[in-house]
Amino acid sequence: MLCCVSNLISAQEIRSKKENITLNLVNGIDLTSTFNVTENKVGESIRKTFGESGLDFSDENNRYFISVSFGWSYKRSTELEIDNYKGLIIDKGDGDKIIAEFTCSKTNNLQSSTQELINLIMLHNKAIDEEGKFIDISDHFMKMNKKMWDSSRPDSHAPSAILADHTHATGGMMFGYKYTSSRGENNYNGNKIFTRDDIATYYDRHVTSQVFGTHSFEFMYGLTDKLTLFSNLNFHINESSYLSKQNNLYTFNSSGIGDLEVQFLYNLVANENIKIHSNIGFSLPTGSISREDINDGILPYSMQMGSGHVSSVIGFTVFSQFNKFSAGIQPIYKLSLYENSRGYMAGDKLSINYWGAMNLSKLISISFRQNYIYLNGIKGQDSELDSTIMILNNKNNSGYVLLNSALGLNFTFNKGILKNKRLSMEYILPTYMSYEGLQVGSFNGFSLTLQYSPGGHMGH
Repeated sequence: MLCCVSNLISAQEIRSKKENITLNLVNGIDLTSTFNVTENKVGESIRKTFGESGLDFSDENNRYFISVSFGWSYKRSTELEIDNYKGLIIDKGDGDKIIAEFTCSKTNNLQSSTQELINLIMLHNKAIDEEGKFIDISDHFMKMNKKMWDSSRPDSHAPSAILADHTHATGGMMFGYKYTSSRGENNYNGNKIFTRDDIATYYDRHVTSQVFGTHSFEFMYGLTDKLTLFSNLNFHINESSYLSKQNNLYTFNSSGIGDLEVQFLYNLVANENIKIHSNIGFSLPTGSISREDINDGILPYSMQMGSGHVSSVIGFTVFSQFNKFSAGIQPIYKLSLYENSRGYMAGDKLSINYWGAMNLSKLISISFRQNYIYLNGIKGQDSELDSTIMILNNKNNSGYVLLNSALGLNFTFNKGILKNKRLSMEYILPTYMSYEGLQVGSFNGFSLTLQYSPGGHMGH
């Protein structure tokens, strides 16, 4: 969240070894004025201890705002407790200038820690000179701004459909829910449509459409300031429709838990306006590959919940932030490691996302993203699937090259019940598609994401 300015002289940097606190007091604070603070656990403690020391938190039209975020750690292996916190004191009456920054690297007791913080502020605030400054505030703010990634901006996360796009400081957490939906229709070979008459030459059934819905549950935890754990578990709801040779329309469905993906995100660069981290992990076969239809026949490959085998995941994410604009790129390669128990394995997949986003306000941004996907065909085959019945049963009808384009909206919230939450959405359209064999074409998709960070946006 914070990057201390290297040229701060010792008179401005105040430390408390007892409570592991570092305070950089940049400008004088009018302690008789009014204050407000972030609505979270640390904010509640600051409001209480600062209030007991005489600071006024009663006025909604406050002059100073104390922005604070925190990290968690485990106590007795299962119980979470606040481990550290960081914050800024902002002078809203002077153009939102940052006048102080503070860090507690290890919180032994939250109440005594925040009490020590107000003691340091009150003691050293008396040392301000007649002009009310230690140093030139504009110079300090400019240098701080150059080195600080603003995680409160609506464009500081990637667009909705992208996973594992950011990292967290030690103890920082994020919970996320994502819903994605896609619909496909028509039958393609390469990028040409095949008619029902064409399909009937080779297959008994004509697949007319497929609809895939996925509920995803994300979790992130900052193991250290350099290393973040990311996990994602899906719940799939799939539907396929086909016409028989007698022109009867049928639908078959499947649903269930998908494969669990785990990644370790390691910070390679966190410098000025750019962040780079590696994405290294694996996909575990927690999804079923034995879903059946109402007649106890095995369902096609695309209607199963998972891959049935472990896959490795490797890639990296580059994210740049400018004044009102941000951009990023994320290449991810997924490698299937062995055949599953039904005798096949999913094709290796290269996915490259690149995007740009522009802030419309402090709360809203718009984004444009493109996603290049190269998917190899299925290797091996399920011996229970009759490949002459429909195109979905034939493993030769797998693998493709796609280029999708997406328009998105991103929202961040700084007060009320949505405090520390993010909402983003995208509408996805195909720009280019080329399919191996005969496959149902992908026509449009939608993604909706809600994310919550208990310790606040800062620090990730």
